[in-house]
Amino acid sequence: MSLPDNPIPRRFYRVAFQRLEESQVLFGAGYNIGCVYLAGYAVECILKSLILNSLPPKEHSAVESEFRGQRAHQYEWRRNRYAQTNAPSLPGDVSKALTFVSTWETSLRYKPGLGEPDDAIRFLNDVKHILDWADSRV
Repeated sequence: MSLPDNPIPRRFYRVAFQRLEESQVLFGAGYNIGCVYLAGYAVECILKSLILNSLPPKEHSAVESEFRGQRAHQYEWRRNRYAQTNAPSLPGDVSKALTFVSTWETSLRYKPGLGEPDDAIRFLNDVKHILDWADSRV
């Protein structure tokens, strides 16, 4: 795992992998909804890191301010914002994984119960795939 050189994308990158690790702990404890909830933030953060890392550092603060509010939680918005950076397009397998995890939403925090383990496994596997690809991009 390599880190982005600049501090703002590096922070999002580090948080992405931390949220993935936390989600795996929740999964191991049987908290499948919590697992998916935190894993969704891992993808959100890694996409933000990729967006920032593909831009000149002088633009980081302004672009980071775009990450506030409800739209910043929307995968399609982040996917489109990534495409605007002229970074290489997402490979088909990563795009497919991102399409699946885009079912994630912040309202999961209000869903009671433990959730289905099979759903959490699939979600975690796709999240890991996205983060592995993103790690190779840095």
